[in-house]
Amino acid sequence: MIKPLRFPALQSRLRYFFLLPLLICLYGCPFSSSYKLDADPAEYADDQLVGNWATMVTTASGKEGPVKMSVRKKNDMEYSIDFTGDIYDMKPFGIVTQDSIKCNAYISNASGFRFLNISIQGQTYIAEFILKDNRLSVLPLAEKFTAKLIRSDSDLRNAVEFHFKTRVKPVYDEPFCLREMVRVN
Repeated sequence: MIKPLRFPALQSRLRYFFLLPLLICLYGCPFSSSYKLDADPAEYADDQLVGNWATMVTTASGKEGPVKMSVRKKNDMEYSIDFTGDIYDMKPFGIVTQDSIKCNAYISNASGFRFLNISIQGQTYIAEFILKDNRLSVLPLAEKFTAKLIRSDSDLRNAVEFHFKTRVKPVYDEPFCLREMVRVN
């Protein structure tokens, strides 16, 4: 009887080769761009957002941990925001400095929805925010919210408006959503 040839090293590499696309598809991230909904802030900073907000999130390992968002007015139109707490799952993205994420943001309106243009290290993340019943939700758009190539601020605005006009449920990046945050000291 002839033994079949086996190449364990090749089989192992092939397994990783086929798993890599699956991992890339499953490992989502929020939409980021060098473009913004508005080139410059057009709306005054809302004093209701200023303060400390907290919620519990589920980490990649399945444990729950607290996340705190501190919002301060940078000027009349912009905010300085710090995210602290259980944000260690975000370290691979290179945006966590020491134990927090520091960013600037301003409000834009599109299709009757309010968005934060959150700037972190030269990239802009677009997140819908909802302030209702003294609870704040920050819901970043997922990378797959549009298949269009964004080449300008107006392209981004058109893509966001089209997405929110045509979808029953917008496509958020769920692992990064901060839902129903409550005001804390």
